[in-house]
Amino acid sequence: MNALFRLKRPVDRLLEIALVVLFFSLFSCVIIQVFTRYALNDPSIFTEESSRLAIIWLSLLGTAYACGRLEHMAYTMFPEKLDGEKLLAHMRSVAAIVLLFAVSVMCYGGGRLVLRSLQLDQRSATLALPMGYVYLCIPLSGLLIIFYQVLILSKPQHFRVADEVEQALEHLAEEERKLSATGGEGEDRP
Repeated sequence: MNALFRLKRPVDRLLEIALVVLFFSLFSCVIIQVFTRYALNDPSIFTEESSRLAIIWLSLLGTAYACGRLEHMAYTMFPEKLDGEKLLAHMRSVAAIVLLFAVSVMCYGGGRLVLRSLQLDQRSATLALPMGYVYLCIPLSGLLIIFYQVLILSKPQHFRVADEVEQALEHLAEEERKLSATGGEGEDRP
């Protein structure tokens, strides 16, 4: 199981890079589309479909990434009242439900969709890409979610829900420590 935890950081990093690349490709496609449509009065043909495909991949891979950081959509009222073993048991039960969904719907159903669309040679309208490659993000995201949920099931104590307010306060405290260590340099004084 420790080998899986050693894989988590590289998988996270790879997902982060993929998400950044997808976001910037989406951003670029939208900028090109707006420019060609309004400035040149001749809209680009490929950018609408490219941006649609990028947002599909971005949302599904982003969902997998969020699951690995416990930042997915979640209810907080109940878990906030739990602590210790009850909280860990709750985290395991939620991870088991998400794991079941990822295995059955995303991997099995998504895999069947990919195979079916490749068999039927479905292609995208403008770019003529095989739609099976577009749909491949479903089982791929499912596998990533399974990876993260197995980690959560095995050692939920290694996962903590991100608290943006707490992180911001820690960042401010770190900046204040840096300023006091340097004697307040960089600070505007009257």
